[in-house]
Amino acid sequence: MYLDANGGGIMDELAYIRAHREAQVLLDAHWDGEYPVKLGPITEALDAVKYEMPLDGGFSGVVSKQPGGAADIVLNSAEPAVRRRFTWAHELGHIVERSSVASDEDYSFTDTRGNDYDLHEFFADEFAGALLMPENEIHRLEGMGYSIAQQARHFGVSLPAVRQRHKRLTMQPDPASV
Repeated sequence: MYLDANGGGIMDELAYIRAHREAQVLLDAHWDGEYPVKLGPITEALDAVKYEMPLDGGFSGVVSKQPGGAADIVLNSAEPAVRRRFTWAHELGHIVERSSVASDEDYSFTDTRGNDYDLHEFFADEFAGALLMPENEIHRLEGMGYSIAQQARHFGVSLPAVRQRHKRLTMQPDPASV
């Protein structure tokens, strides 16, 4: 799967590798090294503002941006905190994909459960996983015998998020880490 500046076609690196790399750049620049990763400083660095409110229609989150303005992230306050946290990181992934990959200043994404899964959603999920659960920390915790539940608590995410991250790392490890 490849991604170019318009969200399709061929680019010089795979989409998941680009998502992992972009997450690492933000971690290197705006993370204090403590778990769970604090998303506030990263949100500010991306010129975004996060809100929480009840959302109807099965929406987990929404991100939108107009030229010259900050990106607005709205999370469904009715969802569990660990779900909102992953959705927040996912929406940050949309911001990164649209700004650094596509140079787009005008966009909107809504995320619902069971929504059509396209390249934008794939990038945002890969970004969120890499941002919240860095691969080297996953391996460190595994080496210490941490269960999936212990890893979920450590990262401040849900059990399904950790399981999916493990699955994705098994299927597509970052070539830089192998």
